[in-house]
Amino acid sequence: MTPDPEKPGARSVSVGGNAIGSVFVTGDQNVVTAKIEQVTLPPPETVDIAAEIQALREVLAGLDAPDARKIRNAFEDVDDELAKPKPNKDEVGQALERALGYAAKVEGFADKVESLAPRVVNAVSWLGENWHKLLAVVGLTI
Repeated sequence: MTPDPEKPGARSVSVGGNAIGSVFVTGDQNVVTAKIEQVTLPPPETVDIAAEIQALREVLAGLDAPDARKIRNAFEDVDDELAKPKPNKDEVGQALERALGYAAKVEGFADKVESLAPRVVNAVSWLGENWHKLLAVVGLTI
């Protein structure tokens, strides 16, 4: 990181690859506490994705989210995709990412992380490597 003499206090971070599981802080005299736990994913073929999605839906439904309708819509998109004979995992991942993204902004989300984490781990295993980034939403990494 290099300060920009034109903008006192400005900082930037460049990452040339994967930064999943990393914590970056810019600025002066900032203090951050981060807890990131490393996990091992189960074999994808052992995951009942429909059950994991239902469990995630139930946990997130307990949040008082201003974007509750958008979260429900994202899960409806997941359901539509999973109903297909060969679901597109990226479509499922994108919808799940939207649902978790809206939920993560809600006060009280941190209280749900312990319930969400094992479900997200299983969903990520089923979704594949492209979706490991979802683990960070619940403070996990590979």
